[in-house]
Amino acid sequence: MKRIAVIPGDGIGPEVIAEAVRVLACVQQKYGIAFQFEHFDWGAERFLREGVTLPDGALQTLARDFDAIFVGAFGDPRVPSNKHAEDILLGMRRGLDLYINLRPVRLLHERLTPLKNRSEREIDFVVFRENTEGAYCGAGGFLKKGTADEIATQEEINTRRGVERIIVAAFEYARRRGRKRVTMADKSNVQRFGGDLWPRTF
Repeated sequence: MKRIAVIPGDGIGPEVIAEAVRVLACVQQKYGIAFQFEHFDWGAERFLREGVTLPDGALQTLARDFDAIFVGAFGDPRVPSNKHAEDILLGMRRGLDLYINLRPVRLLHERLTPLKNRSEREIDFVVFRENTEGAYCGAGGFLKKGTADEIATQEEINTRRGVERIIVAAFEYARRRGRKRVTMADKSNVQRFGGDLWPRTF
């Protein structure tokens, strides 16, 4: 039995997550995998109603009691600061150290790609993105906010440890799955310092 925490989120999130849970129900039947779902109402509605983003002990509960967390989209125009989304999404990433953003990209049928003359065999890769550092560290702020002289800064912070572990994870994944190539994409001509750390570590 695999226990899955379901956090539908805001806007289209609940609608999409409901359909995705139906797909997982089909997976259960077809492959004999047992899932137990528990839904949590963390999102804009609860934040607006109670002022609660992540309840006390939420991260400990997720880490202790669940095998996976299924999360929908977050964001609601009634919360212009997006505080609830930041507290929940980044709170889980940082608090549970969810440093790998893993995105499989696989073409299921050639009619589904805008690329000409590409087959299912040719489009099958996995993207690993660092999920807790870089632009997600939350460093920065405002000076003279709301005035004509306003200044906004947002810093990207990369640590050698953080860069190294995501790169190692990508290589280990490739080795386990029999993939022959790992490629790194960067923008080091513009992101000079953090951008330089990545290729040197790679």
